[in-house]
Amino acid sequence: MEVRGRKLKAEMVLEHIVDLKTQQLFGYKVLSRIIMDGEKGLRFQEIGDESLRKQAELSVLKGVAKFSKNKELFINMPISIEMESIPLYGRNFVVCIPADLSSNTLAKILLSIKNLKLKSALDDFYIARYGVGEETGEMKLGAFDFVFVKEEFYMNSSRSDVAKAVSYAKSFGAKVIFKKIDTYKKVQLAIDCGADYGHGYFFGYETYSVPLE
Repeated sequence: MEVRGRKLKAEMVLEHIVDLKTQQLFGYKVLSRIIMDGEKGLRFQEIGDESLRKQAELSVLKGVAKFSKNKELFINMPISIEMESIPLYGRNFVVCIPADLSSNTLAKILLSIKNLKLKSALDDFYIARYGVGEETGEMKLGAFDFVFVKEEFYMNSSRSDVAKAVSYAKSFGAKVIFKKIDTYKKVQLAIDCGADYGHGYFFGYETYSVPLE
């Protein structure tokens, strides 16, 4: 596709998610970028053209679904394309939902995800938003298959508070993933606090470009 004479492609960045016990690759957190003429020219978040965002996102979903059929593929909300179209490309997609949404909005999105027989993840979990031992409206962490723990929380809180938060999330049956791990210190902290998985540049990432459709 060309925009004002410049060729555009979508770039999918696949950040590795690793099982902390086995050190085996568990899945990928999928990020989308736009590249122009072979160089990074636009950040995906800054694209104001909704149709262009949708094209890029759809191209990435198709590309990553072909790339991996046996790993979990974590994709971020908001999603420009219709959520109902996601299962057409694969059943191994996990929809990551921002933690700062209202309970009513979360409930509606979770219902859609469940009806589509996909998995869900709560992104950027931290105690201030989902207090340990407190009621969180009508929303329970057990509604999610995975919980991503926010880096600012696990790095700036006491180890006991972090471990308590991990235990709290796991008590609902959710698997816990520490975000943005880029040092061995963070890996050890995740293990010590009982996390199931780690995600971040410490474990590696891969990039692939796909044509816009």
